[in-house]
This record gives sequence, structure tokens and C-alpha cells, in this order.
Amino acid sequence: MTPLKTVLAVSLSAWAAASATAQPAVAPTVTAPALAAAPAGWLVTAEEARQYRGAQGFEEPPALRPRASVPLIDIVKPELMADLKVKAPFPIAVTFRSQADAAIDPRTFRVMYGALKIDITNRLTSFVKVTKDGFTLDNANIPPGRHRLTLQVMDEKQRVAERELRLEVE
Repeated sequence: MTPLKTVLAVSLSAWAAASATAQPAVAPTVTAPALAAAPAGWLVTAEEARQYRGAQGFEEPPALRPRASVPLIDIVKPELMADLKVKAPFPIAVTFRSQADAAIDPRTFRVMYGALKIDITNRLTSFVKVTKDGFTLDNANIPPGRHRLTLQVMDEKQRVAERELRLEVE
């Protein structure tokens, strides 16, 4: 057998063995690394926007839409215009909508930044209290450029809602 065929055979054997013992899928959990504290008032610094590919995250295609049985995240502010541009600082207001059979668990709320989905939850929650109904941040500071924030929250049945906020800061 050639080296390539050997590698393929070993890989396929390992895949078959793993598939035979695979457990049913469970709700995804976020394990993105968290960032250290930022200067007062900033969710993302200009250096982090470059390092964690904020503009690249803005360009990626959006995630698939959720099923009807999961909680929902509504972005009330910023009110984005057709060009998706805002001036910093800007407000962020988010509401959560649960399904009738399970309430939102605000402890599960996460905010991830950029293409690498770096966890910036602690930065946001240092300014606002997240409740089962959502939150409002009056002055979000993000440097000029294109950015993507991914918001996640789970309900009491571990169902995950996810929503992206893509914007360009002038």
C-alpha cells in the first residue's frame, strides 16, 4: 500500500470506529476564549479588531436561521441603515423571546467577537445587567471598521438562540 492509501485507510478506520460508538448530539456550548479587560468603555479595542479579524467576520455569510422551537434574540438598537453604518459610541438594545415551555436563562448569555468568536461577554456585562428580557447598553465603543458580534442565549431546556449583529463603525 502507498503511504497515501495507508493514511486514508487508517483515517477511515478511525472514523468508522468513532462513528460506531458516537453518542447522540447535544446542544452546542460556546468555548471561545475570553479577552482580558479593555480600557474603560470599550467592548473591542482597535488592536483586537485587527488581531481577531473583525472585518473578516463581517464578510462571512450569516449562520443558518434557527428552528421555530428555540428562543429568539431581537436586536432593537442600533437601528441600522441600509449601509450598516453607525457612529461610536452607539446604543445596543437586545430583547430575548422565550418559547412558552421554557424561560430564558440569562446566565447563559454570551457575546463573541469577529471571525474567531472571541468571548467579550465580561466586557459587556461589566456595563449592563442581562435579564431574561434582554439588556440595553447606552454607549458601546468599538473602533472604526467592520465588525461582527455574535449573541447567544439558552433557555431552561438548553435550546440555543443565536443572532449576529454586523455593523460598520465610522
